[in-house]
Amino acid sequence: MLTQAVPWRAAEALPRLPNGAIDTWPVAFTGADAAYARLWFQGLLLTLLTLGAYLPWARIACRRYLLQHTRVAGQPLDDHRSPWAMLVRQCLLLSLLGGVVLAAVGSVVMGLAAATLALAVWPMLKLLGLSQCLQRTTWARRPMAFEAGLLDVYQALGWPLVGVALLVWSWLAVDWWGHAVGWVLWGMALGGCLLAVPGWCWAWLHFRQSHLRLGPLRVRWRLGPDAISSLMLQALGATLLLLVFNLGLASICLAGLLWWQATGVPAWALAALLAASVGVSLGLVWPQAHARGHKLVWNRTGNRHVRVRCRLRVPAIVRMQRRHGLLLLLTLGLYWPWAQIQARRVRLNATVLQTRVGVAVLAAHWPVK
Repeated sequence: MLTQAVPWRAAEALPRLPNGAIDTWPVAFTGADAAYARLWFQGLLLTLLTLGAYLPWARIACRRYLLQHTRVAGQPLDDHRSPWAMLVRQCLLLSLLGGVVLAAVGSVVMGLAAATLALAVWPMLKLLGLSQCLQRTTWARRPMAFEAGLLDVYQALGWPLVGVALLVWSWLAVDWWGHAVGWVLWGMALGGCLLAVPGWCWAWLHFRQSHLRLGPLRVRWRLGPDAISSLMLQALGATLLLLVFNLGLASICLAGLLWWQATGVPAWALAALLAASVGVSLGLVWPQAHARGHKLVWNRTGNRHVRVRCRLRVPAIVRMQRRHGLLLLLTLGLYWPWAQIQARRVRLNATVLQTRVGVAVLAAHWPVK
């Protein structure tokens, strides 16, 4: 049993395990596929019947099921969020989207101006949703906390949003100018933004991973942007090589079709072969990059008291994700709840927490909600 909480103290005051010992806290997921699928389809049906108004209740019900069947060191997680707060954010997002659409109907320039204002507001809504989600998440009835301010979220998301806004506005200006030099300059700007994507991804991951507090323990993320850039460049290179190979196979198929029919190939056939080549290339590379990225991110999350260790086997998760992608395609997306819960089971059961403090000691320094 966990001991009764006492007032909060600094993390440095936590007594460590003797002789440098390290405890391993297992993470276990005990959810059932069929039970979660019923809950998911029930939420989907009610959301459709209420024209989207039930979506916050459906999302919280599904997340509560997933958390309540996740046990860390033998203690369950839970979600105590109010659906009404999520409904307010949902209405705000819909209002922003509606304002952008209405402005775009009157004028392209007004639509872009409204979209720019919506992009400027979106980080605040993102921070609000993330804070409410984590601050209402509990472990053994002890609340987590997400300590980040507006400056932090704009440092993480500001440059990507500025880059997207500048690209769109410059495209409009170059289209109005109509000179080839303008398109060359715009292409160079687009290339620069694409090169900056790994850094933008690192900034967001650093923001998300480094502001979580577990009682007296502040979680940190210690991974440089070079690792994210290397992973993304490797995935991009592999995708391009596979795309060239698949396009070569598609060209051979087209040549055989032309020889057999001796007629032209319709545009829809060319588009289908191109889409199939791109889809196969992404389907072969993306699962491996996603699995490696998940393992890389969580293995560098923690502090000197507690560290996350992800022992995920990349080949196993790649095979699972490819199987799920095929089943989602064959079932038109209806396999999603089974895919979601199976993926969560594999990821969580391969994760452990290694700590230098005991469970009872951490619980004693972490007030009960």
